[in-house]
Amino acid sequence: MHLRQNRVYRRQVYKTGSIFSVGPTTARYLVLLLLGVFSLLFLVQATQGAQTSVDIRNQDKIQGDQSKEMTTLEVQSSRLQSLQNLNQFAQAQGLVPVGTPETIILPVLQ
Repeated sequence: MHLRQNRVYRRQVYKTGSIFSVGPTTARYLVLLLLGVFSLLFLVQATQGAQTSVDIRNQDKIQGDQSKEMTTLEVQSSRLQSLQNLNQFAQAQGLVPVGTPETIILPVLQ
């Protein structure tokens, strides 16, 4: 008589030597999860880099505008100083402002 052996199909258990074991389906999900996390980190870094670049351009523009304004103020200052120097030079020479000239009447010769 031949006895039938009762075959028990067991699921394969992957033992890694630790308490935690990962099957192929779980490994796929973990890889996808890690890929998503790293993609998100990359996007965050790229966005921060772009924002920093925009901030630097804005600061450069502000610095350029302030430099132009400084140059304009220096030119105006030198003009005002030259007018003061001319007034001082004229007073040193004994010149006076013209104001309203007086009318000179000359006698008529016949």
